Amino acid sequence: MCALFASRKSASPAMGVDKPLLLNEAFHAPLQCIFIAVPKTGTTSIRNQLHQAGQFLIPNPHLSVLQVRDCIYPYYLYQSLGKNLVFPTQRLVDDSAIRRKATNDFETYFKFSTVRNPWARAVSLYFRKEGKSPADVMDFETFCDQHLYASDTCKHPTLHRNQFDWLCDESGKCLMDFVGKLESIQDSITEIAQRTGNRVSLKFQHENQNQRSQASSYRDLYNERTRKVIAQRFEKDIDYFKYTF
Repeated sequence: MCALFASRKSASPAMGVDKPLLLNEAFHAPLQCIFIAVPKTGTTSIRNQLHQAGQFLIPNPHLSVLQVRDCIYPYYLYQSLGKNLVFPTQRLVDDSAIRRKATNDFETYFKFSTVRNPWARAVSLYFRKEGKSPADVMDFETFCDQHLYASDTCKHPTLHRNQFDWLCDESGKCLMDFVGKLESIQDSITEIAQRTGNRVSLKFQHENQNQRSQASSYRDLYNERTRKVIAQRFEKDIDYFKYTF
């Protein structure tokens, strides 16, 4: 492997040893895949199974596919800097080669994600256990009125209005090779394995469950008005992913 793209080490004072510097947990070079973790769509289990040991250049686990795409080049550029200890330098690659590799890796890596029924997801966000739960400070109807973005109440807000916004380019075209639904996650896991020749092999596991959440019986929290509020606000997700109440 060219020295340019060898794993660069970074000091870890807490551990006392060097750890490889990785771009982000979404970008998995060994498996040649990119997993876009839309919050509150059952991503914890998949993220844990794809875990890579090291330090992340960008530790936020919930980057959009555009953010991952735009980070690959500077990550590879950073890997190439300050590493030339030889003369002559013909074996080192130039900037155009770095850009070509960044583009090629993004285009060829298997890009996948998961989404969730917007009505159920709103209930999950309402009962979130990170920080101050909205359920502790307002009723569900008030929450629905104030729930403007798909990233609302998340620890890493990005102001994406819909889940689809994590997965598309600037023109609104979906960039993913596969988008599974939390409601049929086992079928999604099977298809992911088939599409990657078992390179990305996952298991269905319940993790990061919130015992307080009522998402499994989400319909009980809605009245006719709040059901329509969510339907109108997240119409893009409902139409694109074919969800019903």
